[in-house]
Amino acid sequence: MDSTRSSGAFLYTLCIGLAAGVLCGLALPIGSAFVAACLSFAALFLLCGFFIRHKIVLLGALMCAALVLGALRADLFLYKEAVDTITAYAGKAEIAGTIANDPEVSGYYLEAAITVNKVNGVPAQGTALAFLPQYVKAYYGEKITATGKLEAPAAFMGDNGNTFDYPNYLRAEGVSMLFRDAKPESIRPADFSISAALFYAKHAFDASLERIFPQPDVSLLEGILLGQRRGLASDITAAFVAAGLIHIVILSGYSMSVVSEGIIRAFGFLPRRAQIIFTAACMILFVLMTGAAATTVRACAMAIVALVARYFKRTSLAMRSLAAVAAGMVLYNPPLILGDASFFASVLATFGLIAFSPSIEKMLHWLPERFDIRSIITSTIAVQIFALPALLYFTGTVSFLSVPANLLVLPLLPVVMLGGLLSGLLGFAGRAVAIAPAIVTDFVLKWILLVARVTEALPFASKTVTAFPLWLTVVVYIPLTMLALWSYRRNASRQRPS
Repeated sequence: MDSTRSSGAFLYTLCIGLAAGVLCGLALPIGSAFVAACLSFAALFLLCGFFIRHKIVLLGALMCAALVLGALRADLFLYKEAVDTITAYAGKAEIAGTIANDPEVSGYYLEAAITVNKVNGVPAQGTALAFLPQYVKAYYGEKITATGKLEAPAAFMGDNGNTFDYPNYLRAEGVSMLFRDAKPESIRPADFSISAALFYAKHAFDASLERIFPQPDVSLLEGILLGQRRGLASDITAAFVAAGLIHIVILSGYSMSVVSEGIIRAFGFLPRRAQIIFTAACMILFVLMTGAAATTVRACAMAIVALVARYFKRTSLAMRSLAAVAAGMVLYNPPLILGDASFFASVLATFGLIAFSPSIEKMLHWLPERFDIRSIITSTIAVQIFALPALLYFTGTVSFLSVPANLLVLPLLPVVMLGGLLSGLLGFAGRAVAIAPAIVTDFVLKWILLVARVTEALPFASKTVTAFPLWLTVVVYIPLTMLALWSYRRNASRQRPS
């Protein structure tokens, strides 16, 4: 067996073992002493494997060590959680702390995560999600004192009939308590930090866009550029879901990969490797300019993985990159593995893109490549095939017209992002300066809204499945994963040099 396949086996074993160890450590807390004993055993087993020099023994030893390391990471996370003391103060309270995120308007409230250092004047630790009045001006890093009601988050029934695990969703965001009916007593300015500067730049850019574009166009543009849906009306969001276009509003890895292809075409005069480097640099710069929120960073990482798959024509390299990125995200934030919808959707969509795209593109060889028609249809089908069961479980909605809708929208996405970026930057000098790119961008935005609304209005555009069960999702993924792995191995073997 060649070194390429061997290195892949060791990397996949390590990544799967680490993720499985984190899952076991969160589900079955076993304590630091037991983990330390298991780690010693794993190290001894790994040492024996190196001496024996047998691949199966080495893989078993590596899996054992990775499981223990993953469980150790979960144990460290649980230890940090146990230090939180604000859970003991349920009820009316006064909290003092620091705003730990970029507050966003949601409904009638301004939601802000507060890292608490005092409750009722007593030192305490933990992070609470505060629901402040919408008119309050609060920013990242500011010191805040507020009164309200502390309460533990509870799971609730979603629109699709499945139970939404709200506590675990907040847990992945580092939040342990809710702070209802919060009223600020005092807000003090923030100390200088890089994060605060990034968020300040993001808000200034937001304000520039809002001076140039009308509603709902500007809300759609902010969703495409910044991944925020706070200004989109519920009927517009529903139209994007029904049309299978919601991924462009939430700044997914899929939509960013489409934009990356537009950037690559702009650098088409450079060698292939230089194109990849410049495109990745532009995407990272874009993430920093938009505030480097967790969802944006995740989308950028998945888009770079997809970029590797498409332009290096090495599905094996892309699959290894995906495994490493996913395992790294889980190690950094263990609760993601317990069912974070955004994380799983990103990983599954990227996996489907890597595994199925080459085979689907061969079957659709008769489609024209001009305007990326073949690429868009291939990518949309590949993503839909593998992400569909998870989307049914998390959202309950399946779109039957996503392929034509994406075909009408995705070729224009780079134009929107580049035009919106130029308009926002030129808008700092005045609306008149930004008029040229703004007119083009606004025309495309209106077209995207028209496509979403018309698609939703068509008969049988989408179907809502109520209470798609978890067990059925798992059962469907067993043969689907086997099919994906078969497709991936076949394509990887064709790409491997003889």
